[in-house]
Amino acid sequence: MKRLPYPRVMIGLIILFFLLLGIQASLKAPESGATSTERSEATNEVATLESTFKEDKRVYDKHDGNKLEHVYVTIFDQRTVPENDLTLYDLNESYKQYSNLESGPKLYVHFETGDAKGPDGIQLFDEQEVNATIELRGRSSRLAPQKSYKIRLQDNAGLWYGQSVLNLNKHPGDPTRVRNHLAFSYFEKLDHLSSLRTNFVQLHVRDMTNPEVADTFEDYGLYTHVEQLNEEALAARGLNPDGHLYKAENFEFFRYPDKLLPTDDPNYDKKAFESVLKINGSDNHDELLTMLDDLNDMSKPFDETFETYFDKENYLTWLGTNILFGNYDTMSSNFYLYSPLNSEKWYFLPWDFDFRAWDYNDLLGINDSMPDWQKGIQRYWGSTLHRRYLRDPANVEALVNKLEKLSQTINPNTTKQMLEMYYPVVSPIVKRVPDLRYLSIEADQFEENYWKLTDTTTTYHQSFLDSLERPMPIFLNYERNQGKDIFKWDPSYDLQNDDLTYHFELSKSPDFNTHIINSDKMTTFSYSTSPLEAGRYYWRVIVTDAKGNTQIPFDVYKGENRTRYWGVQQIVIPGESS
Repeated sequence: MKRLPYPRVMIGLIILFFLLLGIQASLKAPESGATSTERSEATNEVATLESTFKEDKRVYDKHDGNKLEHVYVTIFDQRTVPENDLTLYDLNESYKQYSNLESGPKLYVHFETGDAKGPDGIQLFDEQEVNATIELRGRSSRLAPQKSYKIRLQDNAGLWYGQSVLNLNKHPGDPTRVRNHLAFSYFEKLDHLSSLRTNFVQLHVRDMTNPEVADTFEDYGLYTHVEQLNEEALAARGLNPDGHLYKAENFEFFRYPDKLLPTDDPNYDKKAFESVLKINGSDNHDELLTMLDDLNDMSKPFDETFETYFDKENYLTWLGTNILFGNYDTMSSNFYLYSPLNSEKWYFLPWDFDFRAWDYNDLLGINDSMPDWQKGIQRYWGSTLHRRYLRDPANVEALVNKLEKLSQTINPNTTKQMLEMYYPVVSPIVKRVPDLRYLSIEADQFEENYWKLTDTTTTYHQSFLDSLERPMPIFLNYERNQGKDIFKWDPSYDLQNDDLTYHFELSKSPDFNTHIINSDKMTTFSYSTSPLEAGRYYWRVIVTDAKGNTQIPFDVYKGENRTRYWGVQQIVIPGESS
């Protein structure tokens, strides 16, 4: 047998391997003699690539959110699934026990899709298997008679349009049922910001825990599904799914040293942490805390801090869209902060536009309208980040320019086109049972409320421009100290640097028909008086600039008849007459 030349072949291959390895290394890395400037430029190039937020918009190419999807859910009773030791009715009532719905109960169900005639699969119900769970979702919506639900699919259910979680929102506070969908449809069109795939869903429920309806699917009406922002959603958009992701619950970019602690701190309390920021990503909070430390360190130049931790285009796009959509709920909640691994940057991701967006009060004809500071730049003045950013006139100008650019996409013509696409799906379902039974307006008012949305962004754009002339809101603070009643307030701020004066009023009634103290044209930030007698008092401070533009405080007093008195604080002096 002829012997094969293994030694020569192997030696040749080894030499070739190391030659190729050397060539590859020389292409990848600077030579050992590279200057520090060259090495720095290489490092900066990587940092530059990471600094701008970019979502892969191809995730929306095959997504048709304008058609009606049909979802069928069979809820098994305890005889079929022993773990279901409560009924669907009990689940709907569980909000009374669980303020945090994610710690509340769930039911095991069978999930399937279909059309208006029924589910796609033809199966006997007793042969169906558990492939999902259902639970309540929502904060304010949990109090509504029609509940919103979260459905989590198990592995044996597969994925629904690439997603394992369905957020089915009933939007009880939105008589049009389209505001959330409208916002996320717009986000799909915008650079520097992410969106979430959104669908109209008609939910059909066969509730085996209720013998009266155990044999039929009951129509639960129209829902909007909004894609869950999780690892799957981040990966689908070409974003790092292993980064930091927080949902703002009550967060104004303060440091919150008693609540926001590293996980290895002996005083760390996850519940306290999540009362400010809900943790959806890594539980290593060091990068977040470093950012907040620097942001709240007034000795550090803000421009450098902002450039280090935030992406200007992402920030301005997020801020600008919330102003155009009139989303009141984004001062301290209803947004996500995302930071990919190996990056110091924090990006804003939008969330929830159904409750206090798109001119909510005007749509419902509520006379108790929001104050003017809610409709303009002043809305964000209570946040450390926004306040520091907007104190710079150049940054305000950048925001003005951003709104102009956004309005090229977000405008009445585009909104009307979207509403026309939604209307054939939404209108027939909303105006019939079961949704009709719980609609917050008369059915014949639906058309007017629906088409009013067309001009909302133009209205809010003008409100923003008007707000630039007004001083900033302030916070009120009362204390009794050393035998004096002391009323204090923050200094206001004027974008045009106009001189400001303060009008202090104290009354026994929140409408200030009469005054106990009425001091105008003050230039100080406090007022002291002898101790007041026992009773209820109301006070406010009106800020006025040199041109006569006025502003009220952030404070609000809610009267016994639920009337809101904006800019007013109540104080109660203990005693028999209080």
